[in-house]
Order: sequence, then structure tokens, then C-alpha cells
Amino acid sequence: MKRKQSKQNSSDHCSTDVNGVITQQLRSNAVRIQAKAFLKTDSRYWKTRLRKTKNGRGEESPNWSMPICFKLRRLTFSLRTPNKDAAAIEARNIYNDLVSLGVEPTLAKYRPDAPKVADFPSTIGAWIAAAEQVFDGRPSTFGGYARSLRLIAGDILSVSKSKKRFAGAKKSAYRTKIEEAPLTILTPEAIQAWRIRFVGKAGNNPALQRTKRISANSLIRQARSLFSEKMLKFIKGIQLPSPVPFHGCEMFPRESMRYNSTIDLEALFDAASRELLTEDSDAFVALLLGIGAALRRSEMDKLLWRQVDFASGVIRVEATEVGALKTEDSAGCVPIEEEVISILRGHYAKAKGPFVIGGADGDSGSREWGQMYRCGAVFDRLIAWLRRNGVNTPKPLHTLRKEAGSLIATNSGIYAASRFLRHADIQITAMHYADQKDRVSVGIGRWLSLNSPQITFIDKPAQTTAPIAHAKTKTKCGVG
Repeated sequence: MKRKQSKQNSSDHCSTDVNGVITQQLRSNAVRIQAKAFLKTDSRYWKTRLRKTKNGRGEESPNWSMPICFKLRRLTFSLRTPNKDAAAIEARNIYNDLVSLGVEPTLAKYRPDAPKVADFPSTIGAWIAAAEQVFDGRPSTFGGYARSLRLIAGDILSVSKSKKRFAGAKKSAYRTKIEEAPLTILTPEAIQAWRIRFVGKAGNNPALQRTKRISANSLIRQARSLFSEKMLKFIKGIQLPSPVPFHGCEMFPRESMRYNSTIDLEALFDAASRELLTEDSDAFVALLLGIGAALRRSEMDKLLWRQVDFASGVIRVEATEVGALKTEDSAGCVPIEEEVISILRGHYAKAKGPFVIGGADGDSGSREWGQMYRCGAVFDRLIAWLRRNGVNTPKPLHTLRKEAGSLIATNSGIYAASRFLRHADIQITAMHYADQKDRVSVGIGRWLSLNSPQITFIDKPAQTTAPIAHAKTKTKCGVG
């Protein structure tokens, strides 16, 4: 009997605890929902957002503090009171001062005894150097960001350019002029004027204007990455202008990146079989991998023979000891055709190393100035050959991958193309690689040929002498 009563009491006690927790959570949620109804200029908005900080020993401060992210700067203000109502009023006043005065005057007003920020020069060069210390991506990616920032800043400063500006000491002088400039030159007005001038260089050429707009957007996106919230979170001691450079700047509308095929693959492979297969087998294999397996240049460069499964007819794209993937989604098994397997078997029989494409054994990989390829000489020869044979695009090797994606999308659908290309998102495939290679028309031709009389036009004869006054020249149109 006592055991039953004890279990009943324990059950009632647990039920009471659970109900208490649920009630507390409901009250907390109700307070948050109620707070959302108030503006930031109302002290009631801040009442639910106050915190009590802890020191290094884990001791909680008796006074309330106000955490806030304002214009991409994370700040905390001590409100110097344990009274929550009074602290909420002070938090409201601080917010109003941030809006009306700005960050630095508000810090000086409410934190006058705070240690001064280290006196680092707020220059473009100082920011690039600080950003490089906290960037955790590839060196070539960061190099692209830094080059884009220098290019835009150099144009704003009207730094003179020449083809020899990167040679020897001239490279240092060119960079110094830009990197010594303050970050304050990167105002929204200056960036907007740069965009207009950059595209204006195309003149009245619509095709070149389109290219310039795409380039301008790309340059701004890369330069803006150096001032992303992730960068701002870790870089301390350098004062940024307000607004932060490139934040809120205008971009041109996104241009269509849809791939339009202009390649006659039958003619291309006919020429490759006659010219490359026997004279430059490495270039021929690179051609096969580019269009037959849609491999990226870096994937071809580091492809090992052990990644080629002859029995299953697939190429395993994966991270190895000699090469990393572009992204985790780039991994996968790419099916290849019997004929491609047969050619690779013959190439494997003559191979002298672990790599599918022969080349230098030197170092390769991501560099600040770009990507270094082990078999760069092979790629250069193939690119030159492709351009001689009608593949006149800025990136002929990548065009092979686009052509493969277009063929798969036409024959098997956009989802199959996305899987074959190993894209992270099917939207990427839809925007860039889906192209209709089959000829599709309305179909009115059969009505013209079956139900209409044949229409012929007689060309106007060429005029060799000046026309006689009042003479009328007629263009004859006969219906047969």
C-alpha cells in the first residue's frame, strides 16, 4: 500500500514539474510574441532582450547588459543597473543614439572608459592583410577576392594601367598606390559611378555591354566577400567606414547564362581521331574526359588510374591524396561508354605513372594568383586545338563540360543532367546547362507545302546605270 502511495506521490511530483516547465515556456513565448508587437524605440521591446554577462570565472554580473548588432557590428552595452525596467529604458535610449548619432559617438557616450581600438590604418591593404589571416578557403579564391577589390579601387582612384604593370618592381608600385588608399574611398556613390563607367567602355556594342555587366557583377560580388559578416566577425582593430564597403550597392540584373551549343561534335571527333589520337594521346584523353565524363579541369588534372573502374564502366570522382574536390557534392560515380573505356584501356597499357593524363610531376593546386595544373601543357595544347576547330569560347575546356550537360538534358532530362554534372542544386543545371539541341518549330511548313500554291520571288536585276527620270522599277512576284 505504501509503495503504491509512494509511486502516486512521485508521479504527481513529476507531473507538477513538467507542468511547471511547460507553463514557464508558454509564459516566455507569450512575452516574446508580445515584445514583437513593439518598435525598437519602445523600452518594452528591449525588456525581453536583455542579458546578464559572465566573467572568466563564470560569475554572473548583477547588472543587465544589451547585446545588439547594428550595421553589421556586434556590440554589447552594460546598462549598469539590476532593475530590468530601468535597464530596458536605458537600452531604448542607446538604440535611439545609435540611429541618430552613429556607432562611434554612441560608444564614446556610453563607454567612455573603454580601451581604445588599436590604431591600425584603415587602408585597403590593411584590410586585405587582416582578411587573409581569417579566411579559411582556398588561396586562389581569396586571391580572386583581393584582385577584384584592387581593380575596383584602382579604377576609382584612376591609377594608370599598362600591360607591364605586373612586371617586377612595377607590380609592387601598382599595388602600393592602391593598398595605401583609405577604405573611405569605397563609398556607395563611388562604386555606383564605377559600375556605370565600367559598362560604358563597351560603347554601343550590345554584346560587349552584356559581357561588361556580367563582369561588373562578378567583380562586386568577389570584392564584397572581403567585407562579409563572417569576415567582420573575426577582424578586430580596424575601423570600417559607415556604411561598410559594397554593402547595399546596386547590381545589374542577372543575365541569362543559358548554354547555346554551336559545336558539331561529329566533325570535332572526326578531326580529333585523325589529328590527336596518334599525335597527342594525352590531349585526346583530356578531350574524352571533358565531354564523355564532363570532368572539370582540376578533376582531369588529378585523376588517378585507380579511380577508373574498367569493369563497371565508371569514373569515381573523389578526394584523394593528390587532389581535393570543388565541393562535397562534386563526388560521385560518372558512367562512361564502352568505346571510351576501350580507348582508356589502350592508354592505360602505355601509362608510365599513376595519373590518367601524363604531365609534369611538379607541385600543383590552388595559389594566390590562381590554379596551378600538373598537366597544364597538355591543356594548353588541347585548348589551342579546340579553337582551331571551331570551339571559340573564353573557356574551351569548360565548354566541353557544358556540351555534355546539354546532351544529357536533351536526351534524359534536366534531373539526369544535374546528377551527371554533380551539381549541388538542380537550379544551377537549369540556369546554365539546359539547352534544347533538337530542332523544334511551330510546324506550319506542311500547310504551306500541301495546301498553298507555290510562291516564287524573282530577284530585282542589278542596276548598273542611273535610273531615267520618272521611270518605275518593278519587283515581279509570280504565283505558279
